[in-house]
Amino acid sequence: MEKFLPFLKWFKGYDKNTFSSDLIAGLTVAVVLVPQSMAYALIAGLPPVYGLYAASIPVIIAALFGSSAQLATGPVAIVAFLTFVSISSFAKPGEEKFIELAILMAFIVGIIQLTLGVFRLGFLVNFVSHSVIVGFTNAAAIIIMTTQVPAILGIKIEQKELIFQNIYEIIINIPKTNVYTLLVGLTSIALIVGLRKINKNFPSALVVVVLFTALSYFFSLESLGIRVVGNIPQGLPFPSLPSIDLELLDTMVGKAFIVAMVGFMEAYAIAKFISSQTKQKIDVNQELIGQGLANLIGSFFKSFPVSGSFSRSAVNFQSGAKTGMANIVSASFVLATVFFVAPLLYYLPRAVLSAVVITAVVSLVKPEYFRHLWKTNRYDGISAITTFALSFIMKPDYAIFIGMFLSLSLFLWRSLYPRIVRMSRDPVSKTFVNAESSNLPTCPQIEMVRPEASFYYANTDNILEEIGDIAEQKPALKHLVIDCESVNYMDGTALDALNDFLENTRKRGINLVFVNVKGPVEDVMRRSGFLDKLGKENILPSKGYALGELFKSIDHSYCARTCPYALFNECYTVKDYVKFEPAEGPIKDIYERLSSREDVEVYLGKAYRSLTLKADGVELSIKANDFYTDGQSLFLPSSLLLKVKEETVSLGSLCGKKDCSMKNGFVYAGSSTEEITKNLLKMVGKE
Repeated sequence: MEKFLPFLKWFKGYDKNTFSSDLIAGLTVAVVLVPQSMAYALIAGLPPVYGLYAASIPVIIAALFGSSAQLATGPVAIVAFLTFVSISSFAKPGEEKFIELAILMAFIVGIIQLTLGVFRLGFLVNFVSHSVIVGFTNAAAIIIMTTQVPAILGIKIEQKELIFQNIYEIIINIPKTNVYTLLVGLTSIALIVGLRKINKNFPSALVVVVLFTALSYFFSLESLGIRVVGNIPQGLPFPSLPSIDLELLDTMVGKAFIVAMVGFMEAYAIAKFISSQTKQKIDVNQELIGQGLANLIGSFFKSFPVSGSFSRSAVNFQSGAKTGMANIVSASFVLATVFFVAPLLYYLPRAVLSAVVITAVVSLVKPEYFRHLWKTNRYDGISAITTFALSFIMKPDYAIFIGMFLSLSLFLWRSLYPRIVRMSRDPVSKTFVNAESSNLPTCPQIEMVRPEASFYYANTDNILEEIGDIAEQKPALKHLVIDCESVNYMDGTALDALNDFLENTRKRGINLVFVNVKGPVEDVMRRSGFLDKLGKENILPSKGYALGELFKSIDHSYCARTCPYALFNECYTVKDYVKFEPAEGPIKDIYERLSSREDVEVYLGKAYRSLTLKADGVELSIKANDFYTDGQSLFLPSSLLLKVKEETVSLGSLCGKKDCSMKNGFVYAGSSTEEITKNLLKMVGKE
């Protein structure tokens, strides 16, 4: 029964203390919900009362049928804005036709979300990239604030589809600014921001709404040309089926899908965040059902599309909400407002509601997200920036479509051309690492590569071509080892290509070996007959084991006479080579030499065991036992990490750019304290 009526779980162990917590949390959210819901209705191009409708019945339904105990559903800025841009081309905001389409949008959004939840298609949410949402949210916040400027200035403009057209309309109408309206708007913003700084949990928006409603009533602000909300119908509308425009229905469905997906992503993101704190299990499909029913049933009561609110959910959680009963308390407060307080809101200046909108959405503008995405993954950064930019030069819902398409295209591009990592053994840790990023040499006779993707029909040729190019660079190559640690799947086309690749490598006298092959992949190799051609002896369990086995069959005379490296312990068995041994570095003496310089910062660790050197955004930390010796000079491991601005790089990688001397995977430090100091300064760009 709980599967179909999830709210029954609330009553297990529900007591007076739990209800007390829910009551306090619900009332705390309610004082935020009332002014925000009216303000967000303006974003959607609707009269404020429709915000109250959206903050009542839908909130209760979402609480009863959702899976999150703390998720606060209701009007949200981004969904309201998407609703506005989706239907503004079919009717003018505020008109009866526009209102009907907004309600119809909630109906269609509800059906879409409910269908996805019932048929357990919640995984489709993952196709809307987070980077696209970041780009759109930042752009939408700026556009929303721009749409509220006319109300703050007390001017009327003809709303256009594109933001730069609206900005032009605002500029040419600035001379018509109503000074009294501007004063009310700016004062409202200042009060909301100021009260919030004193106490972030203070219901500043509600206080400002009450204050200016009272001032408007007693001082007749409407007579000064200040627009007020006007008549608000008392009570809830009688439930009825939304008016369905069959001519626009097919167009509306496509737009509603975007509203449904973006709205749900916002709801699900905050639900997951809160569940990480409460350890409550969140069911994506049940949450879709809850949000879908909220929109569907809400449309019968004249609601426009709703979603989970990040800010109100956070307030709900921080205020101690234990179950969805807290949201029912919030909705009950809104219903009381609709039935008993609505007539008093006649005198509320619209500029105050615009101030509530501006102060609410300004926090959504987060340029640091773009920097983070760009540094983390350039492809995500491109998707976010493109979506952000397109939102200003075309309709934002189109920008989301293009952003989604671009994000998926870039994902496919990455899968078509996956990274091929060349592996080498770290001389200190003895583990296999990325040879290129650590600036380590690779064995001339044994090449190890790791494709960072599964093999399938579209990418196999690209993978094998790059691996073949690597093999071409090594005329002495005997064994080509493919590490399948990241390979979870191979299809028939991939195995056909591998058959050809196997024949080509053998013609060139190169033995092909696979390591870390997963069970399902090995099964496919066996069923296709590829394993018989390859030979079971060329499927080995690990890179370390493969190295020990393959080293026996390489040209040891080449190792002794020609190879300049000693990468593996096995190398020392066939060549006369000085082996690096741990050594104690002269940390104290280095510090004394560096501390006299004014162009660097240097810090000495406890008991002279470590030293940190900083200069021009480069930070190098070394310990006394980081040094190694070949019997004559001191060396540092190339895998030693240091910070360059905000990135972490290996010493070997940095020295590869600065022409530092390297020997056998170690960076030459020097043979005297003076030389070591000079080379350290060179590493941080000071010599």
